[in-house]
Amino acid sequence: MPKHTLLVAALSVALATPLTAFADAAPDAAATGDSKTLAAVRVTGSNIKRTDTESANPVQVIERQQLEETGKATVADLLRSISANTGNAANETTNNGWASGSAGIGLRGLSQKNTLVLLNGRRLANYGFPAGGLSDTFVNLNALPLVAVERIEVLKDGASAVYGSDAVAGVVNIITRQNFEGAELGGSLGTADQGGLDEQNLKFIGGIGDLDTDGYNILVSLEGYNRERLDQDQRDLTKSGIYTDKPGGRWNGWSAKGARYLVNGTSVPMLDASGNCPDGTTLVASAPIDGLAGNTCGFNQAPYTTLIPSTKRYQAYVNGTFRVNDNVEAFGEVLYSDIKGVSWFGSSPFFTLESGRFALNADTGLAEPVSSNLPASSPYNPYGRAVPIEYTFFNLGATIKTNRSQAYRGLVGLRGSLQNWDWEVGAFGARSSERETVSGGFANRYALADALATGSYNLLNPSATSQDVLNAINISTLRPAESVLQGVDAKISGAIGHTWAGEIGFAAGAEWRREKLDSNNPWQIDAGLQIRPAIAEVHGERKVTAAYAEVNVPLADRLELQAAARADHYSDFGDAFSPKLSLRWQPWDILLVRAAASKGFRAPSLSENSNSTSIAYGSVIDPRDPDVPGSRQNPTFFTVGNNDLKPERTKSFNAGIVLSPWSNTSLSVDYYRIELE
Repeated sequence: MPKHTLLVAALSVALATPLTAFADAAPDAAATGDSKTLAAVRVTGSNIKRTDTESANPVQVIERQQLEETGKATVADLLRSISANTGNAANETTNNGWASGSAGIGLRGLSQKNTLVLLNGRRLANYGFPAGGLSDTFVNLNALPLVAVERIEVLKDGASAVYGSDAVAGVVNIITRQNFEGAELGGSLGTADQGGLDEQNLKFIGGIGDLDTDGYNILVSLEGYNRERLDQDQRDLTKSGIYTDKPGGRWNGWSAKGARYLVNGTSVPMLDASGNCPDGTTLVASAPIDGLAGNTCGFNQAPYTTLIPSTKRYQAYVNGTFRVNDNVEAFGEVLYSDIKGVSWFGSSPFFTLESGRFALNADTGLAEPVSSNLPASSPYNPYGRAVPIEYTFFNLGATIKTNRSQAYRGLVGLRGSLQNWDWEVGAFGARSSERETVSGGFANRYALADALATGSYNLLNPSATSQDVLNAINISTLRPAESVLQGVDAKISGAIGHTWAGEIGFAAGAEWRREKLDSNNPWQIDAGLQIRPAIAEVHGERKVTAAYAEVNVPLADRLELQAAARADHYSDFGDAFSPKLSLRWQPWDILLVRAAASKGFRAPSLSENSNSTSIAYGSVIDPRDPDVPGSRQNPTFFTVGNNDLKPERTKSFNAGIVLSPWSNTSLSVDYYRIELE
């Protein structure tokens, strides 16, 4: 199997001052001169509680005050600004794929499928539509309400030994506010100075009861967010679509496929008797657009191309904690999110007939090419033989894509202490349901072929085409998808003994979860009607059981060794074992030295190893095209799932130092190496 190695040295300087950066946790209270007793807490990357929050793992902590000072309106906006978020991840400009309007995070230069996202230490359901064809499954950050967040912990190291699959590049743990009393109401308005992207945000959070004095606390948060879309013609840089003043630039924002014949490699425009192009197109030379000789009826795509989709989000979050007795608490939480995003459909704002188009064969289920030839029988064919054409059907309507995503998460559990041991059990269920609606811009292959052969669609004067013909050709589609996650877990932590240097910490736990993903094609695709079908048919389910343990051993004064191991069993591919060793040394209050080595894995996603099929489309400029160097090509990508896939195996090494020369300031230098096989 191919092996890919990522080798990077990372430097981060974090100052705990407003609007500057997010701080790594200081080595301990002694470094800041704070002598008060600190409560032991779990820090992301370990299940062993500790009082000094800077462990052997590189964890960046973004506190509530820092969240507010940034002015960011969403979790995705906030995480986009951290230095470790350098991987390939879905974001707000994703308007052409199945994950339109969603947002993920990819740490350490790796894809979002290699970063695990948690809510209060537990998994969330993945977004229902994988990004990038079939492989890139991820948690939609836009489904998480920022108003309810107390802090975000970003572990920038492999952690499969603690969390299992996906924690290859790191872990992002969203931790919500606890034991909150009172009420807060806030909002914001924003706009861009060149127009577009107007946004409004309204948020509320309220809490009643003090856990210590009343024995309970209930928190409720509500949040609404609206942002207008930004189209390409709303910016001076992109509205003309002409970039000849840039190195290697052409009319890259234009399409030469408005209306033309392709005759012996030459572009010939479709003109009426008066020498005019069809409505919506302009007579221009073809060469500046795609390098072909001759002229064409082209058009500027900028007014029909979305740079950032519009979005509306409504989110609600409730959590509660109830004291059962002095040693036991019951807890629970409910999350609901409803998101709607609207955009022009990427680089294909209208349906275009051209070579390379496919449709499914309804009998075989296989893709087959759709001819782009204009039949000799057409009254608009002057050549007396079938001839290839490229034609954009403006009057079928723009291809407007609406994505609606509804996410749910419910959790109940108990936690408490027994002698010197802390314990916790929980059960949760999560669901992400998606509905992608595309109105306009798709064509019925059989109705279109008939209209071209008979001339009932007027290629030279489209407005003269009857509405009955347009209705027969036009297709609107609905694609549903649903991702489900259910699980139970239990864990304990405490001390199992002492060395001369201190207490030996120990933690262990077990998990069971069920994962399911269903994504269906619109019926028009399966019936073989739709030309250029974007297919993401996925049907997969599996169960996972896991057990893990870790120990923290003080070797000497201020020197600790931490060992962790986890065994996972997947019902589809089998077993995975993930060990990790970490070392923490703090020779002085202001200096911490740390190192960690681990093995991990990423389980093949349900879209990769189940009954799945994908057809996707791309657009690339080929500078070495033998016919027309620099021309734009539109490849089609076919992908199918493989039931025999095994997990990606990884090796990680991380070493660094943290320096805290004065209060509220820390500087960290980290070296990391990640190998994927």
